[in-house]
Amino acid sequence: MLPARYETIILYSRKDAFGDGLLRIPALRAARTAFPDSLIVYGTTQTCSLEHAVNDHVHHLVDTIRAQTPLAHLVANHRKGKERLAIVDFRIVAPWLVQTWVSLLGRGIVYEANFPAFALSWPPGHGPEARPGHNAWRYHRLVERLAGRRLPFDHRLEPTPAARAAAGRLAGGKHAPLVVIAAHGDGNKRMTADQVVAISDSMISDGANLIYVKTPGVGPDMTELAQRVPKLQLIEPGAAQDIPVGDILLALGELADLYIGAEGGTAHLMATVMTPMVIVNSGANMVRWRPLSNSVDVVEARHESPTGLVANVPAPKIIEAARRMLATRRRDHPCLMGHADKKEALSA
Repeated sequence: MLPARYETIILYSRKDAFGDGLLRIPALRAARTAFPDSLIVYGTTQTCSLEHAVNDHVHHLVDTIRAQTPLAHLVANHRKGKERLAIVDFRIVAPWLVQTWVSLLGRGIVYEANFPAFALSWPPGHGPEARPGHNAWRYHRLVERLAGRRLPFDHRLEPTPAARAAAGRLAGGKHAPLVVIAAHGDGNKRMTADQVVAISDSMISDGANLIYVKTPGVGPDMTELAQRVPKLQLIEPGAAQDIPVGDILLALGELADLYIGAEGGTAHLMATVMTPMVIVNSGANMVRWRPLSNSVDVVEARHESPTGLVANVPAPKIIEAARRMLATRRRDHPCLMGHADKKEALSA
């Protein structure tokens, strides 16, 4: 086997919220594909969702994760003798990147930075290169530049067999369209009980099978939802024995005809199993943060509410988008519609 081009590769970011970490997975996969014999270190300045929330999906892609560790410390710990070291810097704050680039000059360390036009790492004889619009593709392109070749892009995650079995039981084998809702979240990335109730009543009246999953963060009171919408199935952490709620969401996402929620980490998680979705966006740049699902309808809060808050978007606007998405799916992909058919295909 040929020796690795670099003995150590450091992939570095400032902070990984849940969605951030999910969007970096294609780059981690590309790095492992391009450099199978290198020591791959993933580090962050602050917290890291890849260390805990989705570690089962990435532990085989990196050799070690070092959260809350300055990049300079990682360089000092992994630069030994004349071994070749490379850094892929996912951070976006230009002064930080320039400062890091200057600190590495003359040290023989290869540096690929998420800088406009990749201007800190132009190869000799080459000019600027436009960065991809979407963040996930930007991270992936940095690894491609380090490898000097094109690499597979794969953002998908695989539910566990136990999660799939639990999701099948929760979905109940009904023939009605399966719609999953999640309204809990941090900051503005959450919906109100009134929104969930109105959406659920409308979709249930249309004949859909509704499941509400409680995710981390603040959101509607589950007891209130149960009282106001008796036909809404509620799933809380621990509802499926010891299976994490994130794994349940993945498996339900494979079965679901639609996911409804705010823009954020849960939407990015559902996109890893290609769930069609309607998301309410409170101001994120959709060119850079759009979920990597093939079917996404975005309700822009700033267009539908004077405050621009997800919680103030009128429920009928969300319902309209949900009905539009389901109607489009029936028209364009009739063979993909129908929970029972998809469940049978997965079990086969």
